Amino acid sequence: MHTEHNMAHMHKLHGPIDEAMAHINYKLAIISGKGGVGKTSVVVNLASALRQKDMQVGIFDADVHGPSVPKMVGIKTKMRDMLHGSHGIDPVTTDHGLKVMSVALIWPTDMTPIMWRGQYKARVLRQFLSSIKWHELDFLLVDLPPGTGDEPITIMKSIPSLDGLIVVTTPQEISTIVCSKAINAAKELNTPIIGLIENMNSYCCPGCGRQEFFFGKEKGQKLAETFKIPFLGGIPLDGQYSDSADEGVPIVFKHPDSLTSQAMRKIADEVLKRLQPKPKVVVKERTWEEGRDHHKTKRH
Repeated sequence: MHTEHNMAHMHKLHGPIDEAMAHINYKLAIISGKGGVGKTSVVVNLASALRQKDMQVGIFDADVHGPSVPKMVGIKTKMRDMLHGSHGIDPVTTDHGLKVMSVALIWPTDMTPIMWRGQYKARVLRQFLSSIKWHELDFLLVDLPPGTGDEPITIMKSIPSLDGLIVVTTPQEISTIVCSKAINAAKELNTPIIGLIENMNSYCCPGCGRQEFFFGKEKGQKLAETFKIPFLGGIPLDGQYSDSADEGVPIVFKHPDSLTSQAMRKIADEVLKRLQPKPKVVVKERTWEEGRDHHKTKRH
């Protein structure tokens, strides 16, 4: 009886979210142990690399206090044209066909401070998850806040059939130490870990081609080996990386031949290798697109 009660309670919690995500093939959450490791840049460019493979990709920016996905993909204030009503909330579609939703898109300005408390944040995130109408997606990438606090735990517990977690770190020892906490948290929640990405792992001199490891060599790979999780690859330090983010165009699209873009495409391939094959979700009756051509994903 107690078990039946728990199952009914979980169904009540997950039902609306499950329904909202019914047409998403793969749901992946991206986490880091601490801030400042470039996690959001990784999310945006991994999504872009998957998009270049002609996949339908969505990004949910779950960082309540520091949402930065809209800036990195070029969403301007005037694009905050979400529709509310029987269809729920539509994500914004970028010029490159990424579907994006962020808590930042409901604020009057980018400077509005968010001073929510823990339980309220968890409730709002769950409401977002149940209200956003992603419709048909190959991938949904969830950009989790850094650390192992209320928001990342809420997301990992709330998304039904979460396909896995991707961990982002940098070679600095403090980052790898804190990153281990995020890995352990995922294991405590029985969330499958797809693998680990090491950002800022090296620098290649554009003049002579010499490779430098400013923060240490192969620390991310060793951390992955310690926890027996796959190492998905490293991303080099690249001045074009941050410039592209500031301009609102992912480097994978803006500089497709750069070392960073090549690294991101390799990581996307590694992610695809480690996911269980699924039949592609196909929705024959696309009622949400009737009379709403401006919300269709653009093909490039």
